[in-house]
Amino acid sequence: MSFNALNIAPYAETGFRFESYEAGEKTKPLIVRLAEILDQLEPQGMDHYHQIWVSARRPTFREFYESNYSDELSYQEADAALIEEARTDYAESFPTTNVWYRLAIKHFTRESGEEFYAVFIDNTVVFGINDHNSCGVLEGVELLEWAISEAEEFVERVRDGTYRETILDKIPYQYRTGTIRRKDLWDIYPESKRILFKPYKDSEIQKFNQYYGTGKAPHPLLPEMTARIYYEACAVVYRSLELQRSVRSYLFKESDSERERYGVDGQTPKEMYYTNADGRDDGLKNVPMDDPAAFEEWLREKGPYYEFNGSHPWEILSSFSLSNSMHLIPRKTNAGEYLFALSGDSVMRAPDTIIAANALYEAGYPVEVVRLEVIQNRLEGNDDVLVVPTSETDFFGDSMHQPEGKAGLNVAKKVKWNFAEYKLMGEKQ
Repeated sequence: MSFNALNIAPYAETGFRFESYEAGEKTKPLIVRLAEILDQLEPQGMDHYHQIWVSARRPTFREFYESNYSDELSYQEADAALIEEARTDYAESFPTTNVWYRLAIKHFTRESGEEFYAVFIDNTVVFGINDHNSCGVLEGVELLEWAISEAEEFVERVRDGTYRETILDKIPYQYRTGTIRRKDLWDIYPESKRILFKPYKDSEIQKFNQYYGTGKAPHPLLPEMTARIYYEACAVVYRSLELQRSVRSYLFKESDSERERYGVDGQTPKEMYYTNADGRDDGLKNVPMDDPAAFEEWLREKGPYYEFNGSHPWEILSSFSLSNSMHLIPRKTNAGEYLFALSGDSVMRAPDTIIAANALYEAGYPVEVVRLEVIQNRLEGNDDVLVVPTSETDFFGDSMHQPEGKAGLNVAKKVKWNFAEYKLMGEKQ
C-alpha cells in the first residue's frame, strides 16, 4: 500500500494523549531535516514555530476496506451488504480526493544545551526530540519522509510566489476557518437567523433595547452595598429565569429568622444563591447580612469573614466554560457608590442575560451590562460569525460549520478565510 491518509491516522488520531512520542534513532535526523526546510520561512511564533498546510491522498476503497473491515471478512469474501456498509463509511470518512492537515514544528535550545524539537499534526503533538515528558519511543520514518516532501514543495511555492493559488486555494472549505458578517449569513442562509433567535423573546429584546440603549446604568446608584442587597439582586435574576425552588436548599442551612423575614417556606434569596451559583464564594456566606462595613472589608479580601476558596463569588450561573457563565458583580465607583455589572454575552448565555437585565431594571437596581455592544451587534447582525472546520465541535453555538449544498457554497463565497501569510527569511515586505 503506497503512502496515504491511512498511514497518518495512527499518529494524528491520538484521543486524549497529551504527550509526544520520543522520536526513534531513524526518525530524529528526519525531524531535524524538516526543521531546516521550514526554517527557510519566517517563523510564525516563538521557538522557530512554523505551521503549513499539507495533503495526502485518500486511500482507495480496497485499501480502506482491508484496513477497517478485513477482520470480519476478506475483501474477496465480503457479501454485498458488507461492501455497501463499507462504501458508505468510506464516503463519509474520505469525501475528498486528498486529506489535508496542518503540519507544524518548533525547536529551541534548552539551558542544558540540548536542542528540543516537537512535530505536530492538526495541533496534536506527535514526535519530540529531547522531550522530557514523552510517552515512549516510536519510529515514524515513512511519516517524516512524507512531511519533508510536502514541506519542500510548500517552501518552493513560497519562493516562486504561487503558494496561495497552488496550495491554499485548493484546500476544501470543510478544512478552513474564517468569518462572515452575520447579516450576510442571514441573507444567504435564513435558517441561521431563525436558529439564533429561537431562545429569545421579542418582548424581552424590545425592553432590553429600551432600558439599556444608552449603555449606562439607568437607575440612581446605591449609597452602600450589603450581603442582603447582593443576594436579593441575585434572587431577582433567579426568579426571572424561573430558577426559584419550592424546597429548601440542601447546600446552605438558612436561619429561622431569615425565613420568617421573607415569609417563605421555600428558599430565601441567600438560599437561591447557594442553589444556583458556582459556590466558591470566598466566605461570602459568613458576612453579616446588613453590615455594609463588613461587606466592604470582605470585598477587599480583608477581615474575619474572608476565606479564599476559589474566588468565584460573582458567578451566579455557572456552566462548562467560564465564558458561558453569568456574573453579577457589585462595583464600587470612585465616588463610593455602587452599581451592578451583569455579564454573560456569549451566544449560549445572552438570552438569559437579557431577561435578567430587564428584571433587574424593573426591580430598580442600577445595572451596567458588560460588553453590551457584543449582544446588540449580534442581534442586529453587525458582528462576525466564526466558520470552523467540520472536525471541530460547535458545542456552545459560538461558531458554525459551513451549511451543506448550494447554501454552503454561497456562504463560502462570502467568508473571509483565515490563512497565514508566508515569506522567506529575509524577504522584503
